[in-house]
Amino acid sequence: MLTINCFFLQKSIEWIYIIDLLYLFWGEIMNTIDEIIDSLKRGQGKRVSNLVKMAIEEEMSPDTILEEGLLKGMEEVADKFRKEEVGVPEILSITRALDQGVSALRRYTGSRVVKEIGTVVIGTVRGDMHDIGKNLVKMMLESRNIQVVDLGVDVPPRRFVEETIGSRAQIVILSGILSKSADDMRQVIEEFEEKGLRNQIYIMVGGYFMDEDIAKNIGADCYTEDACTCSEKAYTYLVKKARKKRSKNGLS
Repeated sequence: MLTINCFFLQKSIEWIYIIDLLYLFWGEIMNTIDEIIDSLKRGQGKRVSNLVKMAIEEEMSPDTILEEGLLKGMEEVADKFRKEEVGVPEILSITRALDQGVSALRRYTGSRVVKEIGTVVIGTVRGDMHDIGKNLVKMMLESRNIQVVDLGVDVPPRRFVEETIGSRAQIVILSGILSKSADDMRQVIEEFEEKGLRNQIYIMVGGYFMDEDIAKNIGADCYTEDACTCSEKAYTYLVKKARKKRSKNGLS
């Protein structure tokens, strides 16, 4: 009986040791992830990049670094932005830090990093030279491993169509903050209709004078009021589209 009790006591000690090691290992991972999130929210790009490298050296998976660290941190920032707790200057700084983090992830992991999930064409419509909002959306999309074709500002309808065909993009995002921007966006949508491509492309719109009703009236698929929501909805659409494609092809 004494021998049996000693055996179980020894096994219990071994399991306690293993559990302690697991807690220690998980604590280190969470500490690194928490530091990535904290540095991201402070807009500390260089530190975010260094922490990403540290996480890779700790053999953390690229998916964990991206989703639990960089994207989760950005989601927290996006929530504060929607509540007007942070402004555009802070968002730009944070987005640059996010871009540095994603670039570091790609640089240090190579082929192991998450592949791009789709392509988006973005531009400010004809007659409008503003690009702050557009650039913010672009950086947020790229941070989510979405390829972005940026057409710049004052973009004519035909070019949106040409670049969408050339890049095989799934989404077109139209930006414009002028009172006449809705009419210019409508012309872009009509150009897609004339080419017989409208049903193949998901068109998103945003701008100062835009809202849900105007977006619906001009034939857009989606309206978003800020860059954070725009990038989130574009990402969600592409993920769902990719899943449907895999399901159709019989893939898990």
